[in-house]
Formats: sequence, C-alpha cells, structure tokens
Amino acid sequence: MTAKRVKLAVISVIGITAIVLAVLFFPNILGIIGSIVRLFMPFILGYLFSVLVNPLADGLASRFKLPRSASAIIVILLTIGVIGGIVTLIVLKIIEEMRSIYDNFPAIYANFLYGWKGISAKFSNIYQALPEGIQSALDSSGEKFFDSLSELANNKSTPLFESAGNIAKSVPGIFISVIVFLLSSFFMISDAKTVQAGIHRIFSDNFRKKLSAAKIEIKRYVGGYIKAQLIIMVFAFTILFIGLNILNVEYSLIIALGIAFFDALPFFGSGAVLWTWSAISFLSSDFKRGIGLIIIYLCVIFTRQMIEPKIVSQKIGMNPILTLMSMYVGYKVLSIGGMILGPLLMMLFISLKRAGIFDGVIGFFSDIKRIIKSEIDTIKKQIKE
Repeated sequence: MTAKRVKLAVISVIGITAIVLAVLFFPNILGIIGSIVRLFMPFILGYLFSVLVNPLADGLASRFKLPRSASAIIVILLTIGVIGGIVTLIVLKIIEEMRSIYDNFPAIYANFLYGWKGISAKFSNIYQALPEGIQSALDSSGEKFFDSLSELANNKSTPLFESAGNIAKSVPGIFISVIVFLLSSFFMISDAKTVQAGIHRIFSDNFRKKLSAAKIEIKRYVGGYIKAQLIIMVFAFTILFIGLNILNVEYSLIIALGIAFFDALPFFGSGAVLWTWSAISFLSSDFKRGIGLIIIYLCVIFTRQMIEPKIVSQKIGMNPILTLMSMYVGYKVLSIGGMILGPLLMMLFISLKRAGIFDGVIGFFSDIKRIIKSEIDTIKKQIKE
C-alpha cells in the first residue's frame, strides 16, 4: 500500500506540473498543435475523405469487377465533380452578391441612414424623456457605430486589395495542398487494406477497441447532431431563400445563408434575426416586408417542428448548462465560429468519455481520492484517541 501511495504521489506531482506548464504555455502549445495540424492537413482530409467514400469504392469494385485503383479514381472524380459543381455554383453566386454589396455600399449606407432617421424621429419623445446619462451613452454608441460605417464606406477598397493580395500569395500553396490531398486520397482509397493494417500495427488491441468504441459514439452522438443540423439548415435556407426572393430582398442568398447559420446556434434561432428585422420594417412603415418576414419565420419554425423529431434522437441532446458554457468559451476563444465549434468539441469529449478513453485518468483520480480519504480517516482516529 505504501509503494502504491508513493507511486501515486509521484504521478500526481508530475501531472500537476504538466497541468501548470500547459496553462502557462497554453498559447504556445496551441500554436504548435495548430502548426502540426496545418502541416498534415492534406493527409488528414485525405484520410477522412477515404473513410467516407471507401464503401462506394468497394461497391464499384465488386459490382463491375474493377481494379481497386480504377474504382478509386472513379469515386474521387464523381464525388469531387458533384460536390465541386454544387459548391462552385454557390460560391460564384456569393461572390456576385458580395461584389454587388461592395459596389453599392455607399448607397446602402445612405439608405440605412435615411431609415434610421425615420425610426429616430418616431422615438424622439421617448429619447427626450430618458435621463441625460443614458442619452449620452446612446449618443456615444451611435456615433462610434456610424463612424465605423462611414470609415468602411470611404475606405472600402483597402480591405479588398489586402484580401486580394493575400489570396494571390496563397494560390501556389493552395494548389500544392489540393494536389497532395488528391494523391493522398487516391492512395488511401486504392490501398485501404494496407492503410488499415498499418494503423493496426501502430496501436495496441486494447487501444483499437477503445478507438472503435469511440468511433461508434462519435458517429452516433456528434455525427448525428451534425447531420441533423445540416438537414435542418438546408430546409431553413431553402425556405428563407425562396421567401426573401418573393419579398424582393436584395442579396437574398447571403442573407439566407447567414440566417440559416444563425438558426443552427443553440438558444438563438432564426427568430433573433427575423423578428428584429420585422420590427425594424414595421417601424420604417414597410408593413409588407414586416408581415412577410413573420410568415417566413413561421414557415421555418413549422418545418423545424415537423422534421426535427424525426432526425434528432433524444440521446443527441446535451445538458443546457453544458451547451451554454461550451458556446461561451468557444466564443471567447474562437469568436463567432466558436459558438458552433464549442458545443461540438464538448460533444466529442462526452463521446470519448462514454467510449472509455478517459477511464485510466478517472481511475487514477479515484485512487488519489480514496488515499486522501483514508489518510483523513486515519488522522481523525488519531485525534479521537
């Protein structure tokens, strides 16, 4: 028992030291991990792509008696052709709308100012009744907001040229990464059994069992959530895009994509945007658009209520406190994108825990807890004696 206590004490000291060092040098560690991931990203993406399309390649090879390399080429061409064609059409439309926004930004800014003045006039009496401190705070916030918009309108070319320059510089690197991704995908699909055997040789049987269990949990928990949200986002985007076009809203594709993305965020939903937009429309006396936006929102909610119970399992859901916590931490660390990535990482952690990946760590801390409790009981007995 004494030897076990000494061993646990040494491991505890090492563990605490490692945690302290990790906290102190967290940005550096994160940077190193990010550099390693970026370095091997084409191969990581190639492996994930091969895992997704291997069943299709197996089916083609067995059905048409094709060599594995031929079925791999066909699968890669078909998948990239279909997905690439759809993505290309969407990207071209987004670029067209963004270019239109860029060209017409001064006019958009002027219309915004005109609408804002109209709304401000309707609430002037309420504003005058507010305490001077609140009026000053509102004035200061408004001035900063409009100064930022004005600066953006006057200097809109600068970020565009900077972005264009950065994209131009990264084109060779992107081209090489795409080639490496395609080659790695081809080799991993054509030699799937060799890749699988190599992975088996690297890891122990016990680790592979846990990895297999983790894969099942991740596929059911995280994969189920992502699949459900993507399906709901597609339905929401379709309704929003059609509805906004009926209302003759400019830049409907970008707006529909943005609201559909916002609809995927827990606790928020499309109503946070559509109801606010509808209220502004009513205040601006644009009653047709205000009513139309409410109808669009009701259609989105009705569709969600119809399809969500069928595609979202009760087991996929996460505790609301954990969801809110992961969203907040994700936002603090990674800004807006972290609000979606945070819950996904939390789900990944829960999936790995369910698969038993952390059983050793949990058992270690349980042993420490038992030893501490035993020592405390011994001290209490000595005090009583």
